[in-house]
Amino acid sequence: MTAMPEEPPFVRDDLREAFATLDVMPGFRAELVDGEIIVSPTPDGQHETIVVAVDDWVREIHGLRLHRNLTLISPEGEYVPDGIAAPKGAFAGRDWHSKPDGVVMVLEVTSGRRGERKAAERDRGPKRRGYAAADIPLYLLIDRLDGKATIFSEPRGGDYTHSASVALGEDLLIPEPLESVLPTDEF
Repeated sequence: MTAMPEEPPFVRDDLREAFATLDVMPGFRAELVDGEIIVSPTPDGQHETIVVAVDDWVREIHGLRLHRNLTLISPEGEYVPDGIAAPKGAFAGRDWHSKPDGVVMVLEVTSGRRGERKAAERDRGPKRRGYAAADIPLYLLIDRLDGKATIFSEPRGGDYTHSASVALGEDLLIPEPLESVLPTDEF
């Protein structure tokens, strides 16, 4: 007998409504991850240095923009990635949260603080699956706690079917649709 595939945990409408009315203090951001509303402080300088380096790479190599501070809607939650690689103007006219139409890649950078392991686990698991469920072609995870850069590709069935990792400081081969090499020496 074969096991039935597990249904993805879709987010209840009442939780989405509560999330939409949330008033977050300046210096914090809110996300809906794995059925929980998460409020977290804004990142540190090294985190921003990594985001800017990926932004430079996306612009110079691919002619895209790394959009920030936008909420992407997935069947499994609503996430504020550290970066959203999409064409310039892709989000013009959209609300503060939107479906990921036109998104080529999302970026998450974990905190470097040991006490924030739970946040890193959300990036490694529920958010990874959420981005895959939204059919975002690539998910780039810069894991400062583990010292790795990982690219996830080929979303299917609520997860990515392929991944490749390197130690921070090494070059990471990025597959289609952004086929190229991402240097991580600045990370």
